Amino acid sequence: MLTDYHLHLQPDGPEAREADRHRWDADGGPRTPAWIGRYVDSARARAVEEIAITEHVHRFAEVRDWHPNPWWQAEATEDLTAHCAALQAARDEGLPLLVGIEMDWIPGREDDIRALLASQAFDIVLGSVHWLGDLAVDHPDYPCWDSLGPEETWGRYLDELAAAAGSGLFDVLAHPDLPKVFGTPMPPGLEPRRDEAIAAIADSGLAVECSSAGLRTPCKALYPDPDWLRAFREAGVPVTLSSDAHRPEDVARDYPTAVAALRGAGYETITRFRSREPEQVEIRWA
Repeated sequence: MLTDYHLHLQPDGPEAREADRHRWDADGGPRTPAWIGRYVDSARARAVEEIAITEHVHRFAEVRDWHPNPWWQAEATEDLTAHCAALQAARDEGLPLLVGIEMDWIPGREDDIRALLASQAFDIVLGSVHWLGDLAVDHPDYPCWDSLGPEETWGRYLDELAAAAGSGLFDVLAHPDLPKVFGTPMPPGLEPRRDEAIAAIADSGLAVECSSAGLRTPCKALYPDPDWLRAFREAGVPVTLSSDAHRPEDVARDYPTAVAALRGAGYETITRFRSREPEQVEIRWA
């Protein structure tokens, strides 16, 4: 079996969404069965049997005051309940999709996160570390790199990844080596902190995703790197497959590379979810 458990129905940022608006307007909107069906069609064309729509939590008005960054606050315009109802309606029409969310790890907001997750019947919750305080790991307009530098950025990121794993809030940790996104690898000497984060993830029972998204970014690499993936497998950490697509044509993009990496690391199964309950299914190799 192949799945794609990290998908967004629109690109990030108002300019990109406006440029793409004509595409989903032709289908009646970005949350209609017709538009979601385009994601399903792309998935099926690449032998993917099931997808999860995991919109960024920062898109929803319910979380506008969770973070001080002005970009976050400007993005928080949608209604979460209406969004989830639209996904459920699409599933009721027979589309093979899970209702999910990509939830940011924001220290100090644990109770708010827990309450929000309890408010909807999610099938899968991704946890992501995008922010170190007010600064972003992967947003070029609010970079942490200029003020923190590579060693502190990576070190703090690894600490937050471990904290996110230990929070008990998430099912999967997304793009686990995200700080390399702009081409800055983890500096030498941080391997012990990386290994501590991997141990925390293993202890938590969480899965991590093997994502082809990095191949479409400046780093031109899978998330995570092969050595990370082997370390996760050796620690007993299960995996999901994902593309982090924000457009239908990117669903399951570059999956042959991702599947080959899983095989090279020694994985034989991926994790499937139902109502946030995981099960292991064999990977379709061909």
